[in-house]
Amino acid sequence: MDTMTNRRAIIDIGSNSIRLVVYSYNSLQGLVEHHNFKTVARLSMYIDSKGNLKEDGVQVLLETLTKFKEILKDIQVNHVFAAATAAIRQAENKEEILAYIEDKLGLSLSILTAEQEAYFGYLAVIHSTNIPTAVTIDMGGGSTEITFYENKKLVHMHSLPFGAVSLKRRFMENAEMSPEERSELSNYVMEQLQPLTWIHSLQVPIVAIGGSARNIAQVDQQRKDFPLNGIHQYELQAIDLEDISSQFANCSLDELKKIDGLSSDRADIIVPALETFRLFMDVVKSPSFMYSKRGLREGIILSELVEKYPKEFNVNEVAQNAIRHILGKFHVNEENTLHLYDIFTTIYEQFIEWNYIEPLENEQLLRYAYILFYIGEHIDQDAASQHTFYLLTNLNVDGLSNEERLIIALLSSYKNKDTFKQYVSAYEKIISGNEAKKLRDIGALIRFTKGMDVLGRSNIKQVTLTQATDEIVLIFSVAGNCLLEKYQAEKLKKHLEKIVNHQVILVFN
Repeated sequence: MDTMTNRRAIIDIGSNSIRLVVYSYNSLQGLVEHHNFKTVARLSMYIDSKGNLKEDGVQVLLETLTKFKEILKDIQVNHVFAAATAAIRQAENKEEILAYIEDKLGLSLSILTAEQEAYFGYLAVIHSTNIPTAVTIDMGGGSTEITFYENKKLVHMHSLPFGAVSLKRRFMENAEMSPEERSELSNYVMEQLQPLTWIHSLQVPIVAIGGSARNIAQVDQQRKDFPLNGIHQYELQAIDLEDISSQFANCSLDELKKIDGLSSDRADIIVPALETFRLFMDVVKSPSFMYSKRGLREGIILSELVEKYPKEFNVNEVAQNAIRHILGKFHVNEENTLHLYDIFTTIYEQFIEWNYIEPLENEQLLRYAYILFYIGEHIDQDAASQHTFYLLTNLNVDGLSNEERLIIALLSSYKNKDTFKQYVSAYEKIISGNEAKKLRDIGALIRFTKGMDVLGRSNIKQVTLTQATDEIVLIFSVAGNCLLEKYQAEKLKKHLEKIVNHQVILVFN
């Protein structure tokens, strides 16, 4: 699928908001989102006592879809899939609504079943996170889909008949929730969760999807002054949800709207959503609550792509694929980035044996950092380090935690000790002093090895290390001319000397 010509659109008609997303996919760059438009419609607030979507709700839907259709015409996107969830699915007059929209706009709406909605959320999570076993919760405006997957295989799924908007409508008479209403909501949610014995005391992470979960994660980042950009795969603990709940309980609606990280258009429904998440965590006995930026829309897209390109969507290679797609955006061949990687690992392992450096706990990150080293040079050669660090601390990288992404950024951007110190100083809450020193030394080793790959070739075939009292000798076996490699190695060996605190002798045979 060409990213410039074969763009496709998904219209996600939710109970709280209606969103239009335009995307494309190719194996080089992965899934690319080109446009994202959102309207807060609150369709579930227009359901009457008979279960019908009232006329004014239908008109809100029509007006929104009319605008979206005009946008699609303007940007010349013809392939459109319009998916409706709980608000339309639960409406008694859904068939009349579908016929009306078809007649007025020539647009066919597909009503997703609760099972489809849950499955698409699960599909998005397993293809965008590094969590092998978890419970997912996707709270919309009118329903909440939950799944349990083990080793990335779906085991159970269920749709709960409430969402943030319908809970507000049922349990909040005024703008703020009273203690009595909070108790009633809690009793109701627990009644719904009690029969689902398969989620009780699972003690696995919860991966949350949707706008309410996103807002809670954003609030937590703001209140902790979290230094790293990006919300995908951000984790909270049960105590964090309790603290945020206490904060919200003391706020009026106007005060909630002013809280950093909380969208003003979601302030009136965030309390029932948060209380549901707290109860859900308690029932599951979950150790953590993670937000996934990928959800229903991505799941719908993936359902088609996984079938079409099965080799490119291995659920056990999420991070590898994400790294490959970063390279693809800069038209970099992965194989070419791995020149001298065996040389690097040989020196790395020997330095560990000699106690010059400490090993990285997740050694897969070494490979990723090596592949992405100075990726920022494709923006500006002279500022390769700075651009690399900025890119990797601001990109969402599927399959990597925030800490792992920061580790890769620090390793991939290593220039010298002073620059490293400048970069890491802003992240003391994430990277400890001992960890920083370890990363600095490994980054210096990567810098030395990558620096020898001056012509993008692999003339250096092997390295042998010997240790003396006051010097370390690196003997390189080479094939062909290596004048430039030798020049660069001599220039950069100071990075090794700072690690071992000895003179480093380089021999090229």
